[in-house]
Amino acid sequence: MPRGIDLHIPFPSRVSPDLPRAASEHLAWPRRFGLLPDTAAEARHAAAHYAELAARFHPATHGADLDLGIDQMSWFFVFDDLFDRELGTTPALAKALVDLVAAALDDPWEEPRPDLPSGWAPPARAFRDLWERSRSGMSLTWRERAARHWRTYLHGYITEAHTRLRGNTPTVEEHIALRRDTIGVQPTIDLAERLGHYEVPEKVFTDQPLTEMRAIAAEVDSLHNDICSAEKERSLGDVHNIVLILSSDGTLSFDQAVCEAAEMLRRRTTRFVLLEAELPQSSAYRALSDVERTTVDRYVTDALRTVMRGDLDWAENSGRYDTPDGPTIHH
Repeated sequence: MPRGIDLHIPFPSRVSPDLPRAASEHLAWPRRFGLLPDTAAEARHAAAHYAELAARFHPATHGADLDLGIDQMSWFFVFDDLFDRELGTTPALAKALVDLVAAALDDPWEEPRPDLPSGWAPPARAFRDLWERSRSGMSLTWRERAARHWRTYLHGYITEAHTRLRGNTPTVEEHIALRRDTIGVQPTIDLAERLGHYEVPEKVFTDQPLTEMRAIAAEVDSLHNDICSAEKERSLGDVHNIVLILSSDGTLSFDQAVCEAAEMLRRRTTRFVLLEAELPQSSAYRALSDVERTTVDRYVTDALRTVMRGDLDWAENSGRYDTPDGPTIHH
């Protein structure tokens, strides 16, 4: 992997001042639900600094709100790691687990059956708790939107399993579209509204500038994740990585593909900055009240910007993507 990759994410580095307190307590929730079955799993989880990631995604939060954001990050990564094994190449199994977890989004909810495969009940129960706490105090519109985004995220794992089973390499466009859903950015920024105790008015949430800005945020995180994890996923033979897709036909070397992925990321952050400047001129934004405009501005600053910059800052401190010749990232 080439050294000195320049990732242009032109937003300030921020982190919640409550991180030290929250980090010292963050293993309690995954332990309670059995997500960390042994001391080795606990050590790996702690070494990845998921509490820091949440504190960077949600830098204006503290206390129970920050704890909820951290629990979401804990759940995301434990769940994602399940698909490194047989689940990731067996669509029927992937669908069974996804359906089990997604059942938490419906009422009434039933406890997982006792005859489930080992390790399936803990993420299902933990997700139920996460969803109950996330939707507390939020409007029906927000709950329906957030549930829809969660289902899209979860079902992406089934699509990925089908792709791995067939053994075909997705196109760049197919990969970006799928990763936009499976990177988990949309549920994360939905939760930012809950943690910040506000809701973006639906009339501007679905308007073009903000819709494109959300898509860019998800694509930036997925490109950054793919750059960081390319070495690991190459060793596993995975096809769901933009670097491996770009280099799959031999036109680009692995190192050249990394640089091209970084350029794709930079083009998106440049576009985001342009859209952010244009947002106040959109008809939907102009139709908002002063209070609503403040809410939208907060969403851009404390959710969209931070989900991109926070991922960059966290990855440098996390051991999740460590490889002997991993990239040096420039801000």
